[in-house]
Amino acid sequence: MNELILLEWKKFKSNTVFRVLAAMYLLLAPFIILMGRDIVDKMQLPMLTSAEIYEFPKVWDYQGYIGNWLVPFCLGFLTIYIITSEVGNKTMRQNILTGMTKKSFFISKLLSILIMALGATFIYAVSTIAIGIINTDGIDLELVMDNNFAIIKFFLLCLGYMTFALLVAFTIRRGTLAIFFYFFYFILEAIFQGVHVYYYTHVSRNYWPINSIEDLHPFPLLRLPDFFTDKEWNFSILLPDSHAVLMSLFYISLFVAISYRSFMKRDI
Repeated sequence: MNELILLEWKKFKSNTVFRVLAAMYLLLAPFIILMGRDIVDKMQLPMLTSAEIYEFPKVWDYQGYIGNWLVPFCLGFLTIYIITSEVGNKTMRQNILTGMTKKSFFISKLLSILIMALGATFIYAVSTIAIGIINTDGIDLELVMDNNFAIIKFFLLCLGYMTFALLVAFTIRRGTLAIFFYFFYFILEAIFQGVHVYYYTHVSRNYWPINSIEDLHPFPLLRLPDFFTDKEWNFSILLPDSHAVLMSLFYISLFVAISYRSFMKRDI
């Protein structure tokens, strides 16, 4: 396992695209939330204040929501790149012809995703705690950890987006087309959800793959109207946390299983 991780690192440590996307995430993920402070203060909305965003425990939700945008863009794109670039450059074929099994190759990509997800989650946890400590008065450990398993949900969010990217990459293989379909699917699912709501029940539309992953860390203010819509019209905007976690685990497993089956059955 260590050899596979080391091999992946040697392949991409000097790669420009890898460096740019990794640096972009490292620079933006911890600090992008701070860029909106002046805008929030000028808007003077009673439901959206600096205290609401930057103090514990809400900072966990808002920083997680930032990740909900950055992870699919930076790390999802990166996942597709580290797979399709090897197909395009024929290094995948070379690795397998020189003794690496297809299973080992697939596991190496899965390990890469796992390490990136752990790294992104570590950045999320450390940056959130730092921002919260700086902006919260009367800090204590109980308040810091009052996050409704936010760290675990963020890790699943990372795995969800990246395993979906894994599926797209191993299925399509051609870099530009895979990236186009990956981002286009986000729009496509929203259309499917609209059709679903029109013809079927409102609640079940929440269980589509990307929506289930998004609802691990949704825009926090949606939780307030969600309370009223569920109470008055029996319609939930968001999945309950437990449902989002279970559905994300299901889709992560499904994405990995289909990716593996597709890769193992096709020629190199």
